[in-house]
Amino acid sequence: MRWNDIFLDLFGYVKDSPMLFNSGQFLFFFTIFLIFYAILFNNRLSRTLYVLVFSFFFYYKASGWYLGILLATLAVDYGLALAIHHAQKKLFRTLWLIFSLCTSLGLLAYFKYTNFFLENVAMIRGEAFQPVDIFLPIGISFYTFQTLSYIIDVYRKELEPTHDFLDYAFYMSFFPHLVAGPIVRAKFFLPQLKEKIIIRAEEVQQGFFLIMQGLFKKAVLADYVAQYNDLVFASPGTYGGFETLMAIYGYTLQIYCDFSGYSDMAIGIGKMMGFDLGINFNKPYQALSITDFWRRWHISLSTWLRDYLYIPLGGNRKGKWRTHINLFITMLLGGLWHGPSWKFVFWGAMHGVGLAVHKLWKKYVMPHEIQSKSWSMVWKAVSWFITFHFVVLLWIFFRADSFDVAWTMIGNVFNSMDLAYLQAFWDVRYLFVILLLVGFAIHAIPSKLFPKMENLYLKMPFLLKAVAFVLLVQLVIQFRSESVQPFIYFQF
Repeated sequence: MRWNDIFLDLFGYVKDSPMLFNSGQFLFFFTIFLIFYAILFNNRLSRTLYVLVFSFFFYYKASGWYLGILLATLAVDYGLALAIHHAQKKLFRTLWLIFSLCTSLGLLAYFKYTNFFLENVAMIRGEAFQPVDIFLPIGISFYTFQTLSYIIDVYRKELEPTHDFLDYAFYMSFFPHLVAGPIVRAKFFLPQLKEKIIIRAEEVQQGFFLIMQGLFKKAVLADYVAQYNDLVFASPGTYGGFETLMAIYGYTLQIYCDFSGYSDMAIGIGKMMGFDLGINFNKPYQALSITDFWRRWHISLSTWLRDYLYIPLGGNRKGKWRTHINLFITMLLGGLWHGPSWKFVFWGAMHGVGLAVHKLWKKYVMPHEIQSKSWSMVWKAVSWFITFHFVVLLWIFFRADSFDVAWTMIGNVFNSMDLAYLQAFWDVRYLFVILLLVGFAIHAIPSKLFPKMENLYLKMPFLLKAVAFVLLVQLVIQFRSESVQPFIYFQF
């Protein structure tokens, strides 16, 4: 291989091989990045410029020249936020806000929903549909929501815009959360840029522990169970009920481990650099209601939808029926945010129905608190079972390529279930079953025990920590597929 080929492979954009957190390429660049970051982080200007350059490089390696769209968004919304802040009349403040919403949401709509719109127009007209060749820039949904929260907070006078463009660019493009969240609020992150960063050895180790945890979730659990899940979802008609059910449970674990694994790595990288990105997942499959689930799942998105969509629609301030309608609209649009497909709209709408039903249940069906401790435990078990399987059922529509595939899989489970396949399935797919059980068992660990596990890791001798990391790398190598698997939420 020639030197220019090596240079292009390292520093150029390769569409079929974007730089991901779980790739050896990222590990190489991030190691070099940390070495120089350790030298520069005490100088605010040097740190800001250095991280900005690396963040832009990271995004270029992930999305190519669509970096230009990110840069344009930064420049436009930085100026619009200042214009809103300095406008004396509410009319002008509102006009600047509308202009910002139109530019940000217009770009998102073009790249993400053009084909969806044209396909539905063609279907109404009874015409053949030929999709337009549009590449969806990685992370555009996330950084669009992030800049919208900044602009809206400035408009509401809940946040004074920063007059330092470098700080704004740093906040928007900080590479750990840039392409798949968490969606970080400016009023939470910008103050951190003004504080003196003190990187303690304990925080670095905590960050590294989170990175290891995320890598295990993604590269071991999620990527391995995905291999079987993909087979079943690709041709569900060739599998029986039990095999289909295992794939459904498999995807339930896969999407959690994939996305929360990314969040763990992003938060861990931020912590190693002295920044707090908050929390994005909190044991969502332990939820006892669909409301509780959305307080635990993709927390940065669910709180964004609450603060910038549900509450502006009226929240729960305009009567019970309006509350249910607001919940339904919020979740329906949240589903559409995930992807340009009616199955995502259905997925979101059904979660909206679930939230509304839970509110009605709490108000009318459960008029008093259950007093008996034994009955309370039974009720919690029933509540968990119903909530978990409601979420599982809707994941089928989230993952399936079409409604036909989803209904076929559901039909398999209810019409051709045969537990006689259990032994045969174990004989062929025992490693899949083991990892499935390991994943759900880890998730079932009470949240209060995780700090103790983290403290145990921190107190371990360096040699044991090194051995743990080497074992993790070995597991990743053993369980990896032929190529590095992208994160599921990159497509959103």
